[in-house]
Order: sequence, then structure tokens, then C-alpha cells
Amino acid sequence: MRRESTRRVSQEKAAFGVIRALSILTIVILGLIMGFILYKGLRYSNETRSTVLPYEESAPEGLSLVVNSQVELKSVDFSVLYGMYTDEYINWSKISSDGFDLLPIAIDGNKSEGVGAARLLFGEAAVPQWGRLVKTVPDAATALAMVSSTSGAAAIVGADEAAVAMKGDSGKKIRVVPLRRIELALSDDAAALVDNKSLEDLDDAAIVRLMGGSVKNWKELGGPDLPIKLVSPPAGSSLARTIAAAGYKNAGPAPKANGEKMADYLAGIQGGSGEVGYLFGAEAQASGISTLTRKGVESGWNLTWNYLVEEPRLSGKVGGISTIILNTLFMLVITILIAAPIGVAAAVYLVEYAKQGTLVSILRLGTETLAGIPSIIFGLFGYLFFVNILHFGFGLLSGCLTLSLMILPTIVRTSEEALKSVPGSLLEGSLALGATKLQTIVKVAIPAAASGILTGLILGVGRAVGETAALIFTMGSDYKLAKGLFSSARVLSSHVYLLFAEGISFDRAFSTATVLIVIVLLFNFVARRLIERMGSQQ
Repeated sequence: MRRESTRRVSQEKAAFGVIRALSILTIVILGLIMGFILYKGLRYSNETRSTVLPYEESAPEGLSLVVNSQVELKSVDFSVLYGMYTDEYINWSKISSDGFDLLPIAIDGNKSEGVGAARLLFGEAAVPQWGRLVKTVPDAATALAMVSSTSGAAAIVGADEAAVAMKGDSGKKIRVVPLRRIELALSDDAAALVDNKSLEDLDDAAIVRLMGGSVKNWKELGGPDLPIKLVSPPAGSSLARTIAAAGYKNAGPAPKANGEKMADYLAGIQGGSGEVGYLFGAEAQASGISTLTRKGVESGWNLTWNYLVEEPRLSGKVGGISTIILNTLFMLVITILIAAPIGVAAAVYLVEYAKQGTLVSILRLGTETLAGIPSIIFGLFGYLFFVNILHFGFGLLSGCLTLSLMILPTIVRTSEEALKSVPGSLLEGSLALGATKLQTIVKVAIPAAASGILTGLILGVGRAVGETAALIFTMGSDYKLAKGLFSSARVLSSHVYLLFAEGISFDRAFSTATVLIVIVLLFNFVARRLIERMGSQQ
């Protein structure tokens, strides 16, 4: 007997240990998932690839790129600046998180600033090929005035003129954007394919080792079996001065005399074997010489105040999610107003009025079955019935009615169980005091079951706020603020889906998902406090 008791105690301890371990594992997994989403929503960290090195110049060749202060651009690669002035970009959406039309401004080529800007973009030997969108102005003052008054304007002006303008009245309306233009050029044979593979993208550490002379053969970097030959730009050239200012190392032979031209330096790289050296982006663009690709990491805040308060633009690629948050709140309020009264009334009927029999059993079975039907089925029904047959169209009303049908089974079943849990003595006491059955239900049964009913509403709202498929079929996907019940609207869940599915922005999808999670947590917190308050008052 004692041995049997010991065995049972051991079994119970083992079972308890397994249950506790599984519970802890579940909590840890859920915590990791939640933490990952929240972290990605708050911060972004993306791998970037560019042909330019990270050194930034605020006044390259005595010039500055000036943009309107509304443009959110911290720095710019040479390839982007070149595209701005050659019609590759027509608005800022592909350059920064702005939806303004791009207005590139250039100074007349007869002025020194105009000549300098042309050399900065197209190189010394190349013929300037300005885009048709470029606006030519006579002087820097005119250019700066246009930039300060036009949201998407950008101009290349003298650094001195830009500095003076920044101190004047228009200083708050313009900004100077640093330029990255130093690239690593290499000979064609070094960039050749080896077994259908090209030279690997290099991170900063690999570039330091390459230009510092630590790497002797291109094979070590994924290239051909070819010795690396480092070359230096002509002494006294603008490139040599910029490299020295940047602090970049070059373990190649000493720069040649001042008489050497950049064209000879460039020809030496192109016609050599295994050569690599620094080069400005303008010369690399004009000559078509092969350049190395730098691999880096860009990080920063993903979820900002501006993202919460600005309206979305260009399908959510730029702007914020303010209207989408409001659409979500509208959807929740309307859905609760429709589903809660119907669901509670149905539960009251099933518990208090319906004759318990086969029909009620069938109704309960149907309700439980509907609770497990995939949401896309409800979406197809809503599209067929509300959108087409009733001609409500894609809008807030069609989506909320569909969601109400989705969450009704949950509300009905939880409310029914809550009403059943009310002690019969309370109901009998109310009736004995002369209250009618309706008065007893309204003033005794429902208040006593309020916490259970509210729990059902929380579960229903949790399903509604995270719904996507049903809403895309019925509510539409317009990201503007809904102006009425029949207006197409986009909510947070569908916005997350569209950002992912259409490849618009993974970072914005995570930040939107974070906002959605916070809204659900706030709703659950408020509901929990209400439940606790109701319980303390009973």
C-alpha cells in the first residue's frame, strides 16, 4: 500500500513537471513571437547595397545639394543624385519617404556654379545630359528661393550661398543634404565572372582589408585568381584630396606627379590587370568602368510619431497610418453596436425562453459550427449578399455586417454560458418579489452575467480586429478616411497584409502590426478592468 502511494506521488510530480514545462515553453514561444514583432515594429535594420563608400561631403567641389525642409532625406548617393537630374526619378517616393513631385533645379551653364554642378554630375570630360524635368535658373538666389517655396524642389548651388541662406529667413525652409560619391573602380578582368559567379559584395571590414593591402588576390574575395594591384589617384587632384579628407587608406604606389590627368589614371585602371582604386561617381558613370558593391546595414526608428499622425500616400509606401487607425476604430465600434445586442438577445432567448429540445440543440450545433468556419467563407458571403444583392457596395457597412456575422457565434455561446452560470436563487428571488420575467432578465440575470458576456465580446472583437480576408472582399482597401457607411475603407489588419503581399514595405508592415497589437492590448486591458470592477460591485 505504501509502495503504491509512493508511485502515485511520483506520477503526479512527473505529470506536474511536464505540464509546467509545457506551459513555460508555450509562454516563452509566445513571448518571443510578440517580442520579435514589437522589435521589428519599433526599429528597422536592413542590409543595403551601394557602389559608393559611406564618406559624406556637405560641400563637394564647393557645391551643396539643397532641398526643401519637408523632404526627409538625410544623405544621398551619387547614383540617386544623378538620377534626379536625368529624369530617372519624377517624385521623391523612390528616394525618401515623401510623396512630393521632384523639381530638380540647375543654375545656368554660363555661370561657374552651373559648370561646377555639371562636372559634379557628369564628370570633366562628359557632355552634360540634363533631364527634361530640370528647371534652369539664372543664379543661386533664384534657385534657393524656389527650393524654399516648393515642397519637392532640390538645387545644386555654391556652398557659400547655401550657408548664407541657411542663416537667413529661409533657413528653416531649406536643408543641405550630404553627398556620397567615392567609389572603388576595378579592372574588367577583376570583375569577370568565375564559374558563373561574380565578385562578392564587400562589407566595410573587407574594403578596409582590400585597400589596406591585407588581401593579395581577388580570389580571396570571391573573384578570379588574379593578383590585386592598388593604384592611387594623381597627387593634388580633387580625388586625392577627398580621399585624404575621408581618411581612407591606400597601400598602392605613391601618387604620380601633378601633371598626370585623371583620364590617364582611369585608363590605367580599365586597361590594367587586377587594378583597383578610388574614383568619383561621375567619372565611373561616364566611363562605364566596373565598380565594387559595398554591403552595409542601415538602422533607425521604424515607428515614429509622424507615422502615427500622417495620412498614408502612394498605397502606404509613404506617409503614415492615421486614417487607417481611425477606420479601424470606426469598424470596431460599428461591429460591436451591431453584434453585441443581437448576440446577447439570442443568448437570452436560448437560455430563458426557448423550450429545450431538438430545435435548440440544432441551433446550438449550428452556432458552434459557424464559429469554426474560415473567415474567407464569410467574406465570400458578404461579397455576394451585402455588396451585390443588397447593393451596399464595398464599404464600411458591408465589412462591419460581415464581421458581425463572424463574431456572433462566439458572443452567443459565451453569453449563453454566462447566463447559465447565474444562480437560480437570484432569479427566483427577483420573481418572488414581484418582478416580471423581463425585468428579472434585464436587471438581475444580465448584470450578474456581465463579466462573462464582456469576455465573449472581447473574444469577438479580438477576431474582428485581426480579420483580413473578409474585409478585403467587402470593405475594400481605400486608405483614405471613411466619410460614411458606404465608403471604402482600409483597416490595420488589411493594411499589414497589403504591405506584405504587394511588397510595398516590410518595415511599415511590422510597424503597422505593432500598432495593431497595442490597440488590441489596450482594448483587452480596459475590458479586463471593467470585468474586475463589475465583479467587485456584485
